[in-house]
Amino acid sequence: MARTGDVRSALVAATTALVAEVGYAATTTKAIAARAGVSEGSIYRHFPDKHALFTAAVLEGQRPVVEWMSALPARAGTRTVREVLTDAFEHLSRLREDLVPLEVAMAAMPGARPPAPPAGAAGALGEAVAERGGPPHLLAQYLRAEQDLGRVRGDVDAARLAVLLLAALFGAQTSPLAGAAGLGPEAVGELVAVLTEGVAAPAG
Repeated sequence: MARTGDVRSALVAATTALVAEVGYAATTTKAIAARAGVSEGSIYRHFPDKHALFTAAVLEGQRPVVEWMSALPARAGTRTVREVLTDAFEHLSRLREDLVPLEVAMAAMPGARPPAPPAGAAGALGEAVAERGGPPHLLAQYLRAEQDLGRVRGDVDAARLAVLLLAALFGAQTSPLAGAAGLGPEAVGELVAVLTEGVAAPAG
């Protein structure tokens, strides 16, 4: 019997290959299972639905983002808060190119459930990040560490702040005002500058 991790990896690989060949709409669970060499029912033992499988396939291709985000809490104190958050937002912004088309395609499919918010999708950044709670939790851990260092205001709730920061990022990235390509590095930097002015600890 194949190991759970092997089956899951095979399903993700099959999905990635089929989507590249025929697109989201034409990639059926039956075709995915056949390509992976498993039964169609196996999909739902590893993923709650087709959307979750597609999201896992998208994010598997974003392994550098997964690895970078996993190390985010350890970056506290290594550079300025603004610099670290700018890097974090730039990494997460790279998800937009893949995740937004996925959400649009899934929403257009018959019987589609309401699309997950972009920040929620980012929270599924693969097993490496999921084991530590996803971007909101990793960002909260980073902010708490900066609070301990006295570099972020101690009177704000780090978990709530992390959600608000991510909501601001992905809200801006999916806004029509961001254009088809989304926010570039310069605009991301401007967004972080505005946000961090409100969370920085008072000087002195």
